[in-house]
Amino acid sequence: MSNIQLGYGHGDVLALPFDYYSSVGGGTLATGQTFNMQTGKLVFHLAATIATAVVNLPLNPPDGADAEISNSVNTFNVTGLTVNANTGDSIVGTAASSLNSGITVRYKYSLLGDITKGVQPRTWVRVL
Repeated sequence: MSNIQLGYGHGDVLALPFDYYSSVGGGTLATGQTFNMQTGKLVFHLAATIATAVVNLPLNPPDGADAEISNSVNTFNVTGLTVNANTGDSIVGTAASSLNSGITVRYKYSLLGDITKGVQPRTWVRVL
């Protein structure tokens, strides 16, 4: 019988890790910070409204990857959100400009595209 490790870390398909940033209980989340997504999910938990934040989508995602940026269910918002594609990628769809309590902003990635359908390669598409 062999020992098989099923995961742990960013590629763990069972645990589905996520990036978590909080200003509650001494967390360092503050206005004006830039966040580079290391996984396909980023969650904010705010102790106060944040005026601005910048989120860079994951670097070198596989075709069909999902990216989600969420704010926990509370009373605080990110009023000025900027979402950037990472190096060599682009974003299409309505830009996310804020992140209210309990809201998730989602993107889907097309690595290869399909020019017969008007989809360029290396493109993040904002979806509901």
